[in-house]
Amino acid sequence: MRVLLYIGGLAVVIVGVLITLVLSGGDEETAATEVSAPPDETRPPPKRYRPSNQTRRAMANALSGKEREKKMDEAGELNEKNIMHFGGEFEKKWHEDKEKLGRERHKEMERLWFQGRRPRGNPESMEKLEKILEEYPDTNRAACAAFELGHHYIRSRSTTLEDRRKKAEGYWRMVDERYSDSLCEYNAHPAALSKLARAAWVYRYTDPARARQMLEEVIEKHAGETDHLGQPLETTANRLLDQIK
Repeated sequence: MRVLLYIGGLAVVIVGVLITLVLSGGDEETAATEVSAPPDETRPPPKRYRPSNQTRRAMANALSGKEREKKMDEAGELNEKNIMHFGGEFEKKWHEDKEKLGRERHKEMERLWFQGRRPRGNPESMEKLEKILEEYPDTNRAACAAFELGHHYIRSRSTTLEDRRKKAEGYWRMVDERYSDSLCEYNAHPAALSKLARAAWVYRYTDPARARQMLEEVIEKHAGETDHLGQPLETTANRLLDQIK
């Protein structure tokens, strides 16, 4: 009787060991399957994030004047990858120019723009911006080129100061009269900036009353706008008004 009990107990132990081995083998197989599964089958693809216009404006306004100029110089030219850093409203104008001109002509125009911005007063730089006005007169970028040409001529040493003021005034008037809805980098309004430039560089010396009138117009019509360095236009206009007696 004791022998039978002993044999029965041993059989129970053997069966328990066999069950344990089977279960542990199944767990190892499951674990191996989970580890070897490719990542793209176990994780959803990453979501692509495109900043809103409000976010883009905040990104632009967060930069100081020196940082903005540095970013412009480092860009070399604008493209679909970096255009968002220069203002949402300006980006729309930039894409409108591209759609109007086609990829290659638009790229050439932008190349002329970046090569012609600096140094101011340099004849070769001025020639590139004048080429924009000749070949791409009906674009948003033409307004930026005309505005910069005014500053180029003010700093040019090839003619008398009177002639330089006349030439610069002509380009700044062109911006105000032909490109009133245009925008440049950081959503800067070239027509408003041209009014400030005429008051500061021309009329304050030739016609102070006209200079004050133009500055008051900037304060009234362009409140809340900034230049390409992030400075409020009305602040600049008020400062000039205090200087013109």
